[in-house]
Amino acid sequence: MPKKLKLRFLLISWALLLLFLTALCCGISLYLYQSAVNRTESALRKAVETQTLSDPAIGMAGLRLDENGNIRSSEQSHLNLSDETLKSLTSKMNIKGDQGIGQISIDGKRYRYLLLMSGGGAWAAVAECTQEQALVKTLRRNTVFFILLGMVLLMPVCALLASWFSKPIETAWEKQNDFVSDATHELKTPLTVIAANTEAVLSNPEAPVETQEKFLDSIKDETARMSGLVGDLLFLAKVDAGEIHLDSEPLDISERIEGLCMEREPDFFETGCDFDYEMTPGLTYTGDWKRIRQMMQALLDNAQMYTPKGGAIRVVVNHDRKQNLRIVVSNSGNPIPEHELEKIFDRFYRLDPSRARETGGYGLGLCVARSIAVLHGGSLTAQSSSGVNVFTAILGDLPVQGDSPGK
Repeated sequence: MPKKLKLRFLLISWALLLLFLTALCCGISLYLYQSAVNRTESALRKAVETQTLSDPAIGMAGLRLDENGNIRSSEQSHLNLSDETLKSLTSKMNIKGDQGIGQISIDGKRYRYLLLMSGGGAWAAVAECTQEQALVKTLRRNTVFFILLGMVLLMPVCALLASWFSKPIETAWEKQNDFVSDATHELKTPLTVIAANTEAVLSNPEAPVETQEKFLDSIKDETARMSGLVGDLLFLAKVDAGEIHLDSEPLDISERIEGLCMEREPDFFETGCDFDYEMTPGLTYTGDWKRIRQMMQALLDNAQMYTPKGGAIRVVVNHDRKQNLRIVVSNSGNPIPEHELEKIFDRFYRLDPSRARETGGYGLGLCVARSIAVLHGGSLTAQSSSGVNVFTAILGDLPVQGDSPGK
């Protein structure tokens, strides 16, 4: 699909640029030709009005005619026309009313004339159009040359533009394919486990519940796992569609996050991790606590997942230099390679390429956490140094729900 779109864009852009180039060349040629014609006519008009051949740049002939159209006198400037040619010219001049204007072709040459009735006769000025004809041929030849040259030169330019414009589309297409593939993989595993355990339960319909508790517990765990995955996918889909609405309210954020950390202490104790948290007392913040809690849970789950037994996890909440809320979650463990510090926020991306289930998670937690930080007008970044991985969330205050953003 992206290749077909790229080819279509290439052909359309190439055709449009060629059309533009053709129109530009034709427009310039028409302008130059019309300028030459206007200059000739202007010289003819001046010659007729003054009855003198005053423009040395244009070859002209001036004719004084009687009332019968016979030549009384003539003069020439940069022309050498015979008497027969002059008579032929006067015989073909078209006189309507007080003046006549037009073109005459004699012996393969074209002449432009202007005739003005005056005092029982007429005064006529004639200019040779050979230069105009040569200009037309030159312009036609140059137009064809530039169009052919444009066809050759514009193709690589259009190919470059097509690659440039289609690159985001190709990236989005690849991400969509990866997203579908990864989502299918993540959903397939719990569904397989649920199906297997359900079949085991159904194969012994008369067995008491106690004997099948392990199958039922497995079904429950996998259902919860799948429910969490679907919930995260739905949240990210709504973020992409701009359908997430935050319920902002004034919060004692120090107290809220401290309470959350106290809830998580038993979990970290069971995994053998040292857990410490430090809150600047009395910090207030206006935001959506439900989403901030979801972000904190994702960061704490990530820290717990990648902290080895005996490692340390620490949470610090304070203000940055701009007085924005800053939440820092750090943990000891394997360092994150520098080239992966941004990739870990991609959907379904995990440092463990084996995607082993014992590592837990779906690779969506950090993506969800960053989305929530961005929704709160902030950011979420990662740093890794000396065996400590640090995730820093900066959140900007939101207007209280019901207030306008300007308040």
